[in-house]
Amino acid sequence: MAQAQSFVTNLELRDSNPDGSEGAGLSHTAKGMFLLHVLEVAAEGEPRGGVAIVHGAGDHGGRYTEVAGFLAERGWAVALPDLRGHGKSEGERGHSWGIKEPVRDIDAVLDHLAYRLPDAPKVLVGVGLGGLYCLAYALAHADRVAAVVAINPLLEPRFPEPKKPSGLKGLFKKLQPTDAGPLGLDPAALSSDPAAQAAWRADKHVHDLVSLHVAQRLPAEARAVREGLPGLRVPVLLLIGEADTLSDPQQNQALLGAKAEVRRYPGLKHDLLHERGATQIATEVAQWIAARA
Repeated sequence: MAQAQSFVTNLELRDSNPDGSEGAGLSHTAKGMFLLHVLEVAAEGEPRGGVAIVHGAGDHGGRYTEVAGFLAERGWAVALPDLRGHGKSEGERGHSWGIKEPVRDIDAVLDHLAYRLPDAPKVLVGVGLGGLYCLAYALAHADRVAAVVAINPLLEPRFPEPKKPSGLKGLFKKLQPTDAGPLGLDPAALSSDPAAQAAWRADKHVHDLVSLHVAQRLPAEARAVREGLPGLRVPVLLLIGEADTLSDPQQNQALLGAKAEVRRYPGLKHDLLHERGATQIATEVAQWIAARA
């Protein structure tokens, strides 16, 4: 296999309305223009298709370079976007204007892959909150995606709302939709691997923030996605870490089991691509994608 090479693409995106729909045209002001940072990984030669890996809350695409290289060596062109408000992408940290916004941004990433690979299949791999977004995308754009891998998807997100400052400052301050507070995310809940936990703590591009708008709006929007799951029209692989405490393994099985091929991993937690045995899990993902896409 050829050695994988990586490069960065910055996609210029449109601003969003408060409901997550597309706002005004492209703007070259700091407020109106968003640059989505996308790390791309591919081996030499013609790729067999494109894979976009969508990270979870507080995370960023750059942490998935190892699995991206693994897939690239097996013939896939891999895109690792940092969602708005995450990693090296622009936007308020921990903020989005609802599920429509990341769905639009995933569409922009797949558009970019389609430009380079017009006739090749496109696959989404989503972890946690990214899994929810990928399923929402498949419901909205079944004709644009060949398959979805949902890794412990956060189908019923519950995030703490930011609190007003104490004292006089809080008395006169009204929280704004983009104001953020702590997620309370413990790296030990992401992985049982101490090395993966230490890497998260040392990574300057991860964060532990969620905005007021996300905390208040996301539960209802996620409910709409759950209600739409019986209508999924693309192949889905559901990976469940049985020791995951951030999503609900039993609920995920109940909601997606009839529409997905399900694989369960005893003793493993939320982010299976940074868990013990991640290479074997990546192998299974690559084999499944090759068979379904």
